[in-house]
Amino acid sequence: MKHYNEYLITEEHSGKSIKDYLKNHMLISNRTLVKLKKNSSILLNGEAVYVTKKLKAGDRLEIILLDEESKNVIPEAIDLDIIYEDDYIIAVNKPPDMPVHPTRGHLTGTLANALAYYYMNVGRSIKIRPINRLDKDTSGVVIFAKNSHIQYLMSKEDSFISKEYIAIVKGMVSKDREIIDLPIKRENEYSIKRIVNEEGQKSITAYEVIDKNEKSSLLRIDLITGRTHQIRVHMSHIGHPLIGDELYGEASRLIHRQGLHAEKISFIHPVTREPIELYAGIPDDIKKLINMLGLKYIL
Repeated sequence: MKHYNEYLITEEHSGKSIKDYLKNHMLISNRTLVKLKKNSSILLNGEAVYVTKKLKAGDRLEIILLDEESKNVIPEAIDLDIIYEDDYIIAVNKPPDMPVHPTRGHLTGTLANALAYYYMNVGRSIKIRPINRLDKDTSGVVIFAKNSHIQYLMSKEDSFISKEYIAIVKGMVSKDREIIDLPIKRENEYSIKRIVNEEGQKSITAYEVIDKNEKSSLLRIDLITGRTHQIRVHMSHIGHPLIGDELYGEASRLIHRQGLHAEKISFIHPVTREPIELYAGIPDDIKKLINMLGLKYIL
């Protein structure tokens, strides 16, 4: 299927080349621009043109983004909790115990399989392009781009994506607010585990206490950077591992996964430039854990 994006040229951009407009105003990546040229997918007032063509006020510029199929993603009839959808992105509330994308050892039962089936039912064959990823046992908001251009825009450092989590950790944290700025690297090339190490990538986690007691603390966490297992590594390193986190702490009889939920993602929409805030309701197992620990959280 072809997906059209249409832009009306204003006086501000009159005299610029199509290439200049697409790259510097629409922020089309070089890779996407090459695809558009190769497929004759750039139209000016309804006709295919070269990107050197100059624009004038009142022109109608269209780019055609072709659907791309996700290879090796098997469509599966799995229920989706869709939080938000438009022509450019879709956001879902991922349940715990579900990987975002298939791996060699886990080809089915993932969020990508569910999305492939959803797209198939609406007559689309869209490549699965996650903007953010969550661990298999972490629940919450996951956003997917519907084409490579949107994925590129939202992956840029200046896309201002804010990610907030709810976490339940072991013990009473001493500070009500803290910024943890400690680099993280893989423990070794064969391990999935990460550690704090001065040779690692810069990693910043900010937290504030919602409630706490002698046994546990309920935190709201703002993920400044997005390293693999970042929250789990940082909280374990300061002596407060997530409850139920078997990799960085210990198993718990109160919950069968780490107590972590991606509650909110906010960003500026890459096309409309409007502020977007997406919430994923706290799942029952997290609510139950909060109550059993005697913590309070006003939803």
